Amino acid sequence: MTAAPVLPRRLAFLESNLTGTGMRALRHAVDLGLTPVFVTSDPAKYDVEPETARAIRETAEHVLVCDTQDPEAIAKTLLTSLGPGETPGDVGLRGIMTVMEYYVPTAAAVAHRLGLPGLDPEAAGRARDKLRTRTACAEHGVSAPAFRFVRSTDEIDSLLREIPLPCVVKPIDESASIGVRICHTVEQLTDGIREIAESPVNSKGQPRIPGALVEECVFGHEVSVETFTFAGKTTVLGVTDKLLGTTPHFVELGHTFPSTVPHAGRAADLVLEALDAIGFDFGPAHTEVKLTPRGPVLIEINARTGGDFIPDLVEQALGIPLLEQSIVASSGGVPDLAPTRAEGAAIRFLAGRDGVVDQAPDPAVMANFPGVVAHRSKAEPGRATRYPRNSHDRLGHVLTRAATPALAAAEADAALCHLAPTYR
Repeated sequence: MTAAPVLPRRLAFLESNLTGTGMRALRHAVDLGLTPVFVTSDPAKYDVEPETARAIRETAEHVLVCDTQDPEAIAKTLLTSLGPGETPGDVGLRGIMTVMEYYVPTAAAVAHRLGLPGLDPEAAGRARDKLRTRTACAEHGVSAPAFRFVRSTDEIDSLLREIPLPCVVKPIDESASIGVRICHTVEQLTDGIREIAESPVNSKGQPRIPGALVEECVFGHEVSVETFTFAGKTTVLGVTDKLLGTTPHFVELGHTFPSTVPHAGRAADLVLEALDAIGFDFGPAHTEVKLTPRGPVLIEINARTGGDFIPDLVEQALGIPLLEQSIVASSGGVPDLAPTRAEGAAIRFLAGRDGVVDQAPDPAVMANFPGVVAHRSKAEPGRATRYPRNSHDRLGHVLTRAATPALAAAEADAALCHLAPTYR
């Protein structure tokens, strides 16, 4: 009697960021004994980053092409292309996940459809849609800015009777600070609403409800709370200090983990309330909070590990490989969230200015800073740059580890000075 073939332990990845956590997730999956399957609507879009294209080519058993906005199409493609099979078990599929903000609800819907581990699809949708987050949290009494969704500039007069200037305008479905701005004048508010409301799709081409979210401008130090929910328990891994660039765009220029602010722990209590309010029940979350004179105020919930190398900061400071444990949970395993050390880590991002790069420094200078564990500069001679209006405009980073978060932050600040380019 012929024995049944042993199937690979497959984990599907739905789309990805072009850099950072996306490609590392694929390699981590291989290290964990899993066989990655990459699902995308367009493989060619990853060719713009050679390292990204190489990671997909070297790790993915299959690159499956389908409509990645359609959970039914994705589920069908996985079962027919890896099988044929009628269930995930028939084709060795242990799970599906994404590290890309825009596809979190889709991945959750596919996992639910196939009976695989994952976040409740309704919770994923509430987290992804900033208006739904605001509404759910308001219903549960979670402290958050006053808000209103407006469909056009015709609503400005009535809007300003509820939310005075200055206020913040943002899309309900972007990330990386895209489209977020503070408005001090009616003209700025009009331009902000019009720019968002007149676009029928977001930056990834996904259809959106026409309109913009207008919020009370909340003043205070911004932090994020890193959590992981599994088997009915949410573990608070820590609070991250955030360094924001100048208004009007709020681009993040640095992070320090864990926070050095004495009362930052109050943000964690608020975040647990917010996660309960949206029904969050599985996996990592990265939730942003402002520490204000009236107490912590919720900014937004991201149903994924933090971007900007925050999983790396957690790993450097606590020894918890957060991205790897997300993969473990998504493929049916039990994540290990126990810290193995208590240190500090920081990252600082290189902000260019309006102009053309003349010369970039030799990256070998980073060897003079023993706390630097990773660095990158994209500031090549001849490159036109601008002061960042969103995270994609940043030119590089320095990541450090030290005995304390304050020391890590100081080392990152010092090292970053030597990574800056000169301009023509």
